[in-house]
Amino acid sequence: MLNGKPEIYLAGPEVFLPDPLARATELKAICARLGAVGWFPLDNQDGVADPDPDVMAANISRADEALVRSCDAVVANMTPFRGPSMDAGTIFEMGLAKGLGKLVVGWTTDWRRYGEKVAAAATLVPDGAWLRDEAGMLCRDFGLIDNLMMVKGADAVLGSFEEAVAHVVRHFAAR
Repeated sequence: MLNGKPEIYLAGPEVFLPDPLARATELKAICARLGAVGWFPLDNQDGVADPDPDVMAANISRADEALVRSCDAVVANMTPFRGPSMDAGTIFEMGLAKGLGKLVVGWTTDWRRYGEKVAAAATLVPDGAWLRDEAGMLCRDFGLIDNLMMVKGADAVLGSFEEAVAHVVRHFAAR
């Protein structure tokens, strides 16, 4: 908490936008308006650059993990990214936060069932109550928006970034 306001790690693929800092400014302004402090992954990137890509990747990972650890909660963009599921880095950040006992709130703009999203990207064939892909791998569709571990691992999944931040603020105000 910073001056009584929850500090929120803003997880999601927005770091890959053409102008991620402009989006970070927008997201942080929403956080401030709702009574929270938003921290964007790029806020903690001083000293991560390195000519060796492996070293730089490790530096980015450590910096992002440190920022997750320093925050009270994670608000995660769970909208599909480069396929039927959410961004893999965001998945890791959600799991890290959950393992640390932090509040994890997701949001998405795509409420289609996970099986429907996978079927749009791959051929699925019925196998009893479930579906299988071309490799024979099971696609379990529980009617959720993504893999059950992400959806049920989150404390809430809501329909917008603003709703997710407001949920975090209410959670900490009630404590």
